[in-house]
Amino acid sequence: MNNVNLAGRVAKDPETRGAVTTLIVATDRVKLRDGKTYVDDATGYTAKETEFHKVTCFNGLGKAGASRKKGDVVAITGRLHYSSWEDRDGVTRYGCEIIADKIDFF
Repeated sequence: MNNVNLAGRVAKDPETRGAVTTLIVATDRVKLRDGKTYVDDATGYTAKETEFHKVTCFNGLGKAGASRKKGDVVAITGRLHYSSWEDRDGVTRYGCEIIADKIDFF
């Protein structure tokens, strides 16, 4: 089974090419130290790590995703997609993205 569920914020304004829109979604998770959460001395809040996810939206979802902007909160349901390609220097590169099946905006 290949299912992905994300809830986070749009990290930068979406990029649209035709009916395809790409979103970068940022999600946070707590940092652990010795298996426990801890308070960040600089902020006074629970320490967190941010991860960034590339989300590709096709057709109708692409049009809906294009109306978003940086900072908007979104929930994404989709699947993982892996790809590989050869760059100009002949080096094989790999990528991972989420293909969206559903997007909810808050």
